[in-house]
Amino acid sequence: MYITATGFSFFNLHLSNSMLRVLLLMLLIPGTLIAQNLPEIEGEWRGAISLDGQELDIKLTFMNTYDEIDGSIDIPQQNAFNLPVEVTLIQSDSLQFEFQTGTGAAVFSAALSSLSPENIHGTFSQSNVSFPFSLQRSNGGVAASDSRLDQKVIDIDLEERKIQGSLVTPPSPENSSLIIMISGSGANPRNSPVAGFEVFKELAVLLSDGGFYSFRFDDPGVGGSTGNVDATLQELASDVEEIISYFREHEAYSFDDFILLGHSQGGIIASIAAQNQELAGLILMASPSFPGDRIINQQIREISKAEGIPDEIVEENLAFQETLYEVVRTNGDWEAIETDLENRLREQINQLPERQQEALGDMDQFIKSQINRQLEGAKSRWFKSFIETNPLTKLEKTDAPVLAIFGEKDSQVLAEPNSNELPDESRISTIIIPNANHLFQKAETGMTGEYPMLDKQFIDGFAEELFRFLNQK
Repeated sequence: MYITATGFSFFNLHLSNSMLRVLLLMLLIPGTLIAQNLPEIEGEWRGAISLDGQELDIKLTFMNTYDEIDGSIDIPQQNAFNLPVEVTLIQSDSLQFEFQTGTGAAVFSAALSSLSPENIHGTFSQSNVSFPFSLQRSNGGVAASDSRLDQKVIDIDLEERKIQGSLVTPPSPENSSLIIMISGSGANPRNSPVAGFEVFKELAVLLSDGGFYSFRFDDPGVGGSTGNVDATLQELASDVEEIISYFREHEAYSFDDFILLGHSQGGIIASIAAQNQELAGLILMASPSFPGDRIINQQIREISKAEGIPDEIVEENLAFQETLYEVVRTNGDWEAIETDLENRLREQINQLPERQQEALGDMDQFIKSQINRQLEGAKSRWFKSFIETNPLTKLEKTDAPVLAIFGEKDSQVLAEPNSNELPDESRISTIIIPNANHLFQKAETGMTGEYPMLDKQFIDGFAEELFRFLNQK
């Protein structure tokens, strides 16, 4: 591979990320279950490197797999495709990624303007020379446009902070219910973007077209909302109650009733909040029916099966998880966990081919960074509340009608056994959408690495079930 204008050349060095993913499964706290305030870069990007007046076209694909963001790059003019890319830095305002060449790493560095960037501009560097590059998100499907929504920004001032969100008024209101959307785990902006699919913005458009009011809001410490990003489930549920109180008491609004719609962890939060509220309904989208530790264990088994990880390693990983849960529950000592994790990770890395070991750089630094990154979520206040909260005990204390809707191919909250665990009550309707993933997109595998490749729209049948429930209210 070469660039004739400058003599600047690439050399394709293929490195396998799959081995490291297997190693890091020894401690799995999935990406959708970790509270982070990181930019959404997953998906496909197209652009070019500007080389002294010539444009070298590139295509980047970023994926979040098991809380590890990596990807691949295509350089069609050099007949180079699917070169592995490592994301070495991702923060709220900056991004750095690279791929290996025969003369060292080719590095892309960029400043980010938002948590949901549509464009990335920065500098490409290799062998002491630098060039500008630019990328633009390729959505790969028809996404909703804010211009389709009649929405108003609402600030709800609390004692020491505020909640900010968007109230959507439908063009032809069918009723006076307000649907309040509650996002899944992580520090999410109001549109709830995942791999380029803005789940709650799409829902807002869908509901508006169907004649329903909706309110979606930024999580604490994100966007226009202030407060502690590391909030417990109970604190997040209290925020939902504050939102209901605001719209009930504010003289400018006259909603007859309220419906809570929670996606994933948001369904647990909705169930907690519903214990103290009179509601017209609860919509639980791919919401767990088990405490967080059991959900994580279910995910470990599902992902391990897909990766072909031997049963003995899976059981060893699950035993390690149980030790970690106990430390979290008892506020115990993390030193033994850190030492055990370091020893196991070092032992398994030593089994990699020498070439792959060298690609990791400083071994001690790599291991330290992986341990810190993996344990950061486990040490949070949020995580303790997540593994200690049983969603069903909360749901049983409510009397509102419930729609529990699952995706058949969901690999994060499995349709079964979660749907089977729900109480057999006439007020609870349980639906499984065929071929749907955790985001209710049409999926092939349902695994998280597939998300960026899918159309940014809901699967056929999802809207029908949603409105069948809503129109019964």
